[in-house]
Amino acid sequence: MNVWRSSWQNECWRGVTYQAARALLAVAALAVGGGDGFAQSASGGGRYGQPQPLDGPNVTRDRDLAAGAAVDSLFDSITGERPRSTAATQALGVKRSKAATRPSWSGRLARNPKPNDGNPPFVLIDRYGGIQRYVEPVAGIELEKHLGQLVTVRRDTGAMLLASQLELPRSGPPAVGGASRSPIKLATFEEAAQALEPVPAPEGEPALGEPIPPQGEIIDGEIIHGGPLAGQAFDEHGHPLPIEEGVDPLYLDDGEAMALPGCPNCGSTICQMQGGCGFGSRPMLYARGEYLLWWFDGMPLPRLVVRGDVNEAGTPGDPTDDFFDNAVVAFGNQDVLDESRSGGRVTLGYWLDDYGRWAIEGDYFGFGEISTTFVDGGNGTFPIVGRPFIDATSGLDAVEDVSFPGIMGTVTVDVDSTFQSAGLRFRRGLCCTCGSPDCGDAVGCGAGVGGCAGPLCGSGMGSDAPLLRFFNRGTRRIDMTYGVRWAQLREGLNIRENLEVIEPSDPTDVGTTFVVNDNFSTSNEFIGGELGFLWDWQYRRWSIELLSRLGIGNTRQRVAINGYTINTPAGDVSVPGEGGLLTQRPEVGNIGRYEHNELSVLPQLGVTLGYMLTDRLKLTGGYTFLYWSRVVRPGDQIDLEVNPGNLPFAVPPDADGLPARPQVVLRDTDIWAHGLNVGLEYQW
Repeated sequence: MNVWRSSWQNECWRGVTYQAARALLAVAALAVGGGDGFAQSASGGGRYGQPQPLDGPNVTRDRDLAAGAAVDSLFDSITGERPRSTAATQALGVKRSKAATRPSWSGRLARNPKPNDGNPPFVLIDRYGGIQRYVEPVAGIELEKHLGQLVTVRRDTGAMLLASQLELPRSGPPAVGGASRSPIKLATFEEAAQALEPVPAPEGEPALGEPIPPQGEIIDGEIIHGGPLAGQAFDEHGHPLPIEEGVDPLYLDDGEAMALPGCPNCGSTICQMQGGCGFGSRPMLYARGEYLLWWFDGMPLPRLVVRGDVNEAGTPGDPTDDFFDNAVVAFGNQDVLDESRSGGRVTLGYWLDDYGRWAIEGDYFGFGEISTTFVDGGNGTFPIVGRPFIDATSGLDAVEDVSFPGIMGTVTVDVDSTFQSAGLRFRRGLCCTCGSPDCGDAVGCGAGVGGCAGPLCGSGMGSDAPLLRFFNRGTRRIDMTYGVRWAQLREGLNIRENLEVIEPSDPTDVGTTFVVNDNFSTSNEFIGGELGFLWDWQYRRWSIELLSRLGIGNTRQRVAINGYTINTPAGDVSVPGEGGLLTQRPEVGNIGRYEHNELSVLPQLGVTLGYMLTDRLKLTGGYTFLYWSRVVRPGDQIDLEVNPGNLPFAVPPDADGLPARPQVVLRDTDIWAHGLNVGLEYQW
């Protein structure tokens, strides 16, 4: 059995502290009476005004009770519910009165899960389903309509209570004509409490409040095998655990094939009480694997490749100088990589205690590299292809020829992207309620002491709403998660030209080739804290999980820009040059590596629907939305303004390199992703 050690040690230390205080109080109580008699007051009278002999029974006095109550109040917050008898009265040998009661407390009204055991038909249960008291109906008080509601015990006289000893939620007849209605005064039906003795349980079964007959170590929530109690589950105090509505037995998967017709041999708390609260209601370890089909925000690109016509009118002074005309964008000026991506996600979790209060959980999900390629070119006659830019010296549109009279070649554009993320966190169970028909509040999971605070219960729906009544049938949990999140987005853009001179003005240049390459790559890495909430609902085989998480941290932005040109004259060796078309050497351009840090947010929203195939295996399917602020992407880092005189092998080269363009821009943007997930979860 898993035990969270620090919590166990804290409880032990608190228990030792409380017992030490009780012993000190007992010694103080013995010393208060002095040498004249333990129970004799200063006037010679006892508690009831009658003299007590020195060798008579010990009787507590009012100041003893006051002292004991004062000391007990110091430990109420750490010792939980205790009988109202103080340490002093126990030390002095005074028996606890049957009329003594503990402070008012609340429980949920339910039917007796064993109506034929000779006990009253109604019971009060705690949040884990354990029976605390039996309730006997009283004429004039209708208990049926309050089933599942929280009621307050005004006078606790032991195992058996009368309905008149309960404070039921007030209700009245519907208002007519908008007139206000008067609440029913329960005091009208109040009757004097009668001392009741517990009804004997059937032979072989324990009476209420009595320990289970010895059958080895009793573990909270364990199913008893063999004997007269076979098939029953009990809490750590020996109280039976009823199965609420919506807690459906599931089917074991220990056979050779998946058994769906029934549950012939359950034998585990998870099988008997799947979806309940308390001991054993959650597995020790769980693992979920999912296939992801997501869509990402597309990468924006400027115009990179154009097609057009040859203007053969020439230029003034050179009628053979034809130029590019009527250009239209062939690639770019659009978003790319916006198609679906396939990936996977793995989630592992381990509960640190048996009640599902603390767990450590981790997940990883990622997508394989997605890419797209565009190729265009020609033989110098058709089609006419080029790469557009803006001449920084004149501010006019210009084109670098790829396929044009006198030159032939191709241009290839490659774009790629990968994404992955991982998280490690603690999971804290905030609350759990099972089969409650009232709504309560979201934080209290419907299990608040006050029940419904109003007709809307802060949920936007009335308590009679069909949808709300349906969800109230099952088990509802709210968990909080907090930990760290890491995410990485890596993308690249590469443009490559392969050119060959076929008809130059100088015949010696025929056969000269050029390779022109521009490369832009970006990397974004997020590291930050993450806070989230999980709302989980289970009813029989079905479950719904709503997820919201918010990550806040630092995004390290990295941008790498590189380019080169290789000139190979006909029959000669290759000569490399730094810079391509949209990338130029650092002293006059943008080539280099750049890094920047930005505060970013990374929220996630998700919904997952589950169906239990067996008591351990669940089929899941759902939807997830993710957003990431302040990321850099390759297409946003391109500066289309170029100084032609700074190009490698430019004729003539620019003497001073001004204006120094292209330049570094370092633009960032936001990205979102969403998609479907389907998988299997195994728990044990």
